[in-house]
Amino acid sequence: MEKDKMTFYNWLLNRLILPIGDVIFNGNYLKYINQWEDFDKKSETELQAIQNKRLQDTLNYAIENIPFYKSVSSPKIDAFPILTKTTLRANTSDLVSTQFNISKLDKHHSSGSSGIQSFTYMTQDHKFFLRAMQTHWWTWSGYQIGDPLLQFGISQQRNFVKRLKDLFYRCTYVKAFGLSEDELKQVLIKVTRKKELVVAGYPSVINQLALASIKTNIKPQIKSVICFGDKLFDHYLKAIKTAFGNDIQIVDTYGCAEGLLIACKQDLDYYYVMSPHVFIEIVDDEGSPVEDGKMGHVLVTSLTNKAMPLIRYKLGDLAIKLPLKDYPDKRLKNYPLLQKVIGRETDIVKTTKGVTLNVHSFTGVLEYYQDIKQYKIIQNNLDAIIIEYIVDHHSELKTSILNDIKTKLNKLTHDCLEIAFKQVTAIKPTPSGKPQIIESNLK
Repeated sequence: MEKDKMTFYNWLLNRLILPIGDVIFNGNYLKYINQWEDFDKKSETELQAIQNKRLQDTLNYAIENIPFYKSVSSPKIDAFPILTKTTLRANTSDLVSTQFNISKLDKHHSSGSSGIQSFTYMTQDHKFFLRAMQTHWWTWSGYQIGDPLLQFGISQQRNFVKRLKDLFYRCTYVKAFGLSEDELKQVLIKVTRKKELVVAGYPSVINQLALASIKTNIKPQIKSVICFGDKLFDHYLKAIKTAFGNDIQIVDTYGCAEGLLIACKQDLDYYYVMSPHVFIEIVDDEGSPVEDGKMGHVLVTSLTNKAMPLIRYKLGDLAIKLPLKDYPDKRLKNYPLLQKVIGRETDIVKTTKGVTLNVHSFTGVLEYYQDIKQYKIIQNNLDAIIIEYIVDHHSELKTSILNDIKTKLNKLTHDCLEIAFKQVTAIKPTPSGKPQIIESNLK
């Protein structure tokens, strides 16, 4: 009976409430969802053709309408300069199309987690496009619009429109960071009454929810998990499956606050790149393309935001494209594939011997020491790192455990780093509120 009621509500929301909402707010939300459903069915050749045309149209449009690009000599991608966050911040108005009045556009800002706050502009219609695209990603997890939803987010001020969204989407909205164990327990109790629940939010807080579920033995009926905003580490994945079931569907997304929803994992251990929306380049420190399969800096070009089309925008992330020869024979979608998203350029530790360690290097070691509740790696120079850590139960780690961790890390770094440990009672998050595993203070 409950399932029938849910099915009817989903139908009512999609066929009546959302169409009315599109009319009231002058949006094309449902139209864009249908568009992405069509993209999902297209062949690799068709998707490539769509991306090629949109990229060429974007480059031509930019030269004609974006003051910042008026001196670009050729409508080819490598003729355009790499756009950094600093450049974006210093030239914001010149990066807005002359076809739009900037005062009538919606202003968005990045989280500032990279240390540099930046701003982008878009039309109201493009906001609907992005919301539809995000919803479409969520459906990859088995979510249907109208399913009960537990969402962790940082937008604590729920205005009228957001409250309406929470109501009609049956969304329980909870703050993403700074939750105590008791607050997590109360969240679990609250959502245990919901059936077929979908959880969406930052992997770090969903991991905390999973650990609280394991500790309290409160087991809500969760059918899928949608991750966005930070990294889904293997030990997070393990905790989520332990708490909510090995068969749970987990979707991991990759995007940025500047209005770029870049890629999403579904059936593979790789990310599908949303090629009708973005064009991705992976380059070295000098801006030259690296071979597929090699790590490099992510440059992303927006193919859908006419008001402010970011071109060759350097996110500050590191990633790897999957070589074509390694593409799986069987996959649900035909979008291009990212092999791995490493994370921020500042999320790596460098050494005097040229060895580079990313966050996974440390999680792969420290996840086996269950007494460590949280940790952070701080590098102030090439010769040394400090590992701040918090332990459960306010105890102290045995010296033998610290020595064991040091031995394993020394093996990874070929003994070229001095490793110091510092037990702390709290670890400061980034300005955006997100936890940070590596803090690199190298110049």
